[in-house]
Amino acid sequence: MDWNNYLSEEKCPSPPNAHLGVLEGEVWGHWDLSQVPKGTKILSLPTPLKRTKLSYSNWNALRNNDEIEAIKLGYIDEERIDVLSSLPNLKYLQIHCNSQDNIPDLFPLKTLQVLVLAYITRIDNIEFLKRLSNLKTLYICDLNHLYDLSPIAELSGLQELFLSNGGMSGVGKPVKSMEPLSRLLELEYLHFGVTVENRNYDISSLLHLKRLKHLSILPRFLKKGNEEKLKEMLPLLNW
Repeated sequence: MDWNNYLSEEKCPSPPNAHLGVLEGEVWGHWDLSQVPKGTKILSLPTPLKRTKLSYSNWNALRNNDEIEAIKLGYIDEERIDVLSSLPNLKYLQIHCNSQDNIPDLFPLKTLQVLVLAYITRIDNIEFLKRLSNLKTLYICDLNHLYDLSPIAELSGLQELFLSNGGMSGVGKPVKSMEPLSRLLELEYLHFGVTVENRNYDISSLLHLKRLKHLSILPRFLKKGNEEKLKEMLPLLNW
């Protein structure tokens, strides 16, 4: 699969909700990973319910698999990252329904192009994103304690960014600042479904994003002439 323009070309099963639905060809249900069928490109490894007493075994059976392009999982640790880092064609990773206190650095996943984070309940920072130099698409939905966006600023090659928080309860907790986004000079797609603390609706950080073609943002950021300013300063923008 071509993972480029994953959000803008609506390649996910339930656009724009990249964390929902089943990817075409997705394989799951193999607790013994040595039994994963040959030819599997998309592998789903959801965390089993405690009452089932099930767990995954033989992680090393996946090592150096050159067919797997996408992995979905709930729990991730350094051992799993080590195995995933050996997959030469891994382009997509989804971490969902995660209740860990921290997530290890993901920088060993050097081939990763698309990262989807959803329903992550405990972690209070996203430092683990740093140094994902080839990442093109970052999707964050309902990361309960999302606050400081600074680590995203280091993803200099990022082309697509989706930020949403709060689920059915609204926009969730405010983030610290929009300013880190000003350094994402390759960004073409932005969904900014969060609010900023102290009711700061300054959109000047977005005016640096001259490649931006798609923008969806809360209406409160478009008041007091901000919408007109965006249209004037971002000529490629297609509302």
